[in-house]
Amino acid sequence: MQPRVEILYEDDVLVVVNKPARMPVHGRPGGRLPDLLTVVEAQLGRKLVLFHRLDVDTTGVVLLGKDRSINAAVAAMFAEKRIRKAYWAVVRGRWLPPWTRIETRIERDAEAKRFRNVVAGGKLALSTCRVLAAGEAKSWIEVLPKTGRTHQVRLHCLAMGCPVLGDTIYGEAAAQPLALHAWRVDLRHPVSGDALRLRATPPRYWEAEWLTGLDYAERLARSLSP
Repeated sequence: MQPRVEILYEDDVLVVVNKPARMPVHGRPGGRLPDLLTVVEAQLGRKLVLFHRLDVDTTGVVLLGKDRSINAAVAAMFAEKRIRKAYWAVVRGRWLPPWTRIETRIERDAEAKRFRNVVAGGKLALSTCRVLAAGEAKSWIEVLPKTGRTHQVRLHCLAMGCPVLGDTIYGEAAAQPLALHAWRVDLRHPVSGDALRLRATPPRYWEAEWLTGLDYAERLARSLSP
């Protein structure tokens, strides 16, 4: 049975979806998993353009286009950082409130191209963070990446000694997928200029697995309310 993806917003030129876990954003040669672009194209019955990526197990907001005429405008918005993204992560251990700004240098691993490393000579990576709920065993945080390095949020959490739960690359595998969710994207519509505030509910297993034991319910409901 063909999977379906939640549509968060749709108009004549733009489609915004809530990407599920264990789904790459686009197909790969020999890939066995259904990819987001193909699934949404089948769902809407038309070709689409993918504007940005999330890792295969990262969930949340992804922007796609119906009309190639907006490609340059959206690309410029990303390049000029006029599209604001925010992530939720549940990490191992207690995240301390003073850890509000993380600045590192990141580069691709010379041998394992899938991996990235924090090294002195890499490209600048900057994130700001805040604690949403914390216990001794785990913490729920919000991360706003100011740069767009591959695996930036995951590596910044690891650098603070609090790897993202379920991270099979930089942490430890778990029964549920990676506890990293692109919950919010704010931008101006590329044609009308209207403000778009896009919000994506995390998968159900977040409450059953990742957020359990934390005081999360009120903040979660308030964040996702219209």
